[in-house]
Amino acid sequence: MPAHPLDGSTICALSTPPGRGGVAVVRVSGPAAWDVVDGLCRGRLQGSPPGQAVLRQLTDGEHPLDEALLLPFRGPRSFTGEDVVECHVHGSPYVTQRLMECLVDAGCRPALPGEFTQRAFLHGKRDLAQAEAIGDLIDADHAGAHRLALQQLGGGFSKEIGGFRDALIEYAALMELELDFGEEDVEFADRDGYRRHVGELLQRIDDLLHGFSTGRAIAEGVPVAILGAPNRGKSTLLNALLKEERAIVSDTPGTTRDTLEETLNLSGIRFRFIDTAGLRETADDIEAEGIRRAWAKAATARFVLYLLDARDLQDEEGRQAAESEIAQAASEWNAAASAMGEPAGVLLVLVNKTDLAPAPEGWCPAEAEQILAISAEERRGLDVLEERLGRDYRSALAEDRILVTNLRHRDALQRTKEALQRALEGLDAGLSGDLLAVDHREALEQLGRITGAVTPDDLLGHIFSNFCIGK
Repeated sequence: MPAHPLDGSTICALSTPPGRGGVAVVRVSGPAAWDVVDGLCRGRLQGSPPGQAVLRQLTDGEHPLDEALLLPFRGPRSFTGEDVVECHVHGSPYVTQRLMECLVDAGCRPALPGEFTQRAFLHGKRDLAQAEAIGDLIDADHAGAHRLALQQLGGGFSKEIGGFRDALIEYAALMELELDFGEEDVEFADRDGYRRHVGELLQRIDDLLHGFSTGRAIAEGVPVAILGAPNRGKSTLLNALLKEERAIVSDTPGTTRDTLEETLNLSGIRFRFIDTAGLRETADDIEAEGIRRAWAKAATARFVLYLLDARDLQDEEGRQAAESEIAQAASEWNAAASAMGEPAGVLLVLVNKTDLAPAPEGWCPAEAEQILAISAEERRGLDVLEERLGRDYRSALAEDRILVTNLRHRDALQRTKEALQRALEGLDAGLSGDLLAVDHREALEQLGRITGAVTPDDLLGHIFSNFCIGK
């Protein structure tokens, strides 16, 4: 059985990446944190001012181990809410390993994954959504993900959810009061006011749910699928965007047999560009499988870049054929996305190879949001394409909107919405307060799961097991 985070033990862990480096940090937290580290520096830590770094020599028995910068804190004014000492030592694998062994010999136990953050949550230093944001911040490897993690860590999302719960709790209390006076057939809760209030709350929840696809795309990388018939320049476009030769370019149709995915940061937002097999009828089993995978990837894309060859659009017949082709592609894309439960994305038509022929003026297929003229070979028009791809996501970040990025939060909000909708339906059907209270309580519980006001043990175990050791 794993140890409980509040079992009274003192824990320790290496909080910096293992290996050789300039500095390593070993963190100690728990009731004996100061005493244990004090023993390793021969009584020279006790009496030190909390929150101020002190330089002390750590010993291994009778022998010096390292000269360390110790940063001690007294609970509850620490990250975990307990007594904490951070030991900043030289980044020698031997020093860190031996220091951990000395700490364990002195009575500490090695920390479980995420246990420091879990203790911070259990001591009320962070709510559950903020605790999860710490993990997101550690994992953030581009500006967009970093911005969203900081926003959640700052408590903006938690305050929104807390406001939802506070408003519902007031009505819950009135409903419970009706249950106490059930025999007297009195109503304490204003039904019309409740209907208006829940309607407003549902609108705010819908706004958060609608922002989930945007938030998830920013956090994980915006997926962009490059589609089109063979020899339209899909691989050339990918190489031009990446500014390096990653995809094989050939005049032979069907060269790209599988999907190729590469990432690119544009103005602080990560995009995942997916080069796919050329779309055409084929008897080749391997190529056919590549085309099937192309549609599967396109189903999850926020953007589809559908490539046409400018040389095929020089007459009305060619343009009509292109419109029919795009209509068919849009239909298949929407069907694939719908089957996977994905929201509708944006279809951009790229008229490529404008270095060989001009793009038709004033022509745009009905299914496309926009048509852009480019030459992937000569990198013409790519700046306009990159600006369009990033526009919506830059705006979302600039507006400082609350964007849900966590699937657990999305699911809890969805269940909250369903419970409140059932409550409204019951209200319209004339159900009594005790029956309305069932769905109302369900909504409160689901909101509580987001911030940790309701915390089943299995939920906490799942969340913090995904953290790194030492955080």
